[in-house]
Amino acid sequence: MNVLYTDHAKESMAEYGVSEVDVENTLGNPEMLFLDLKTGRLVAVKKWIENKHLVVVFEKNDPLTIVTVFPTSKLNKVVRRRIENNRWLEL
Repeated sequence: MNVLYTDHAKESMAEYGVSEVDVENTLGNPEMLFLDLKTGRLVAVKKWIENKHLVVVFEKNDPLTIVTVFPTSKLNKVVRRRIENNRWLEL
């Protein structure tokens, strides 16, 4: 997979202990996929560790551009809020 990581994504990954393998696993087999209606970016979500999911925001360019990455233990709240605010559309 041809992937480019922004500096912001690299910083987030370092902060949260997320590896490139974690990101690419999420992209390769997401449990949920959303379109961010405000930015036009895609959002992939997958169970990561213990009770946390990994959220990967990316642009489908060549190479694929990872914009940011963050874990959450409150996935339902994060997703529900963004859908209710018409920010994310589930694909």
